[in-house]
Amino acid sequence: MSILLTYGVFWIGYGLSALPGLGFLKQRRFMTKALAHLMAFFLNIHVTYEGTPPRSPFFLVSNHLSYLDIAPIFMSMDCRFVAKKAVRSWPVLGYMMKTVDVIFADRTRRMDVKRVNEILTDSQNRNDNIVLFPEGTTTGGDQVLPFQASLLNYPANHRIPVYYAAIQYETDPKDPPARDSVCFFGARDPFHKHLMKMAKNRRIHCKIRFHEEPVVEDDRKALAASLHQKVEESMFGKQAVTASLQQ
Repeated sequence: MSILLTYGVFWIGYGLSALPGLGFLKQRRFMTKALAHLMAFFLNIHVTYEGTPPRSPFFLVSNHLSYLDIAPIFMSMDCRFVAKKAVRSWPVLGYMMKTVDVIFADRTRRMDVKRVNEILTDSQNRNDNIVLFPEGTTTGGDQVLPFQASLLNYPANHRIPVYYAAIQYETDPKDPPARDSVCFFGARDPFHKHLMKMAKNRRIHCKIRFHEEPVVEDDRKALAASLHQKVEESMFGKQAVTASLQQ
């Protein structure tokens, strides 16, 4: 209910921002950030940031744990997200994400990947900031899945620096672990049940770690592999990743 109330406030502002003379893009970004802060308030999410978000315009990738990920990122920066097409069909949340200018991609269809890459090109030319979850799905936070290279074609071809971040969640000791109550992965719970479970947490601790040194590669597969390793190191430490690669 709290999220619906929050979105109702957002929708009023969103409608007003479309009126002539009010600066649609600027107002939409303001309302999107306000929505993210309200979601954090109602769900009692405490967000801490390490490092400094990149300056506009930028292309940034991150690991992906939950539909909740967009809120703390929106709180820290103006950006557009790229999300998998299936999210658009989710009740309520899918429509919400559409109105905050999320780019939906069907990564199983080559023509759709081409369409999305064209949108990314246009967005970067307008100095938009792009955030991409290249795993293509969510995890429980105990691993970082291989990064899909298909949507990294644009920054690779133009040698655009790609920044990276790592997201982690924790819950209070009396709450269920974040893996079970915050991370949304697999087919364990339908969306609405998971949302209700997450809302019962006393507090959710979210940490986002930004890194100031971007990765530049002219090959999309090399770019994906390098970014994947960097995010893994940020999540689990360089020694743990090195040991894993040696096994």
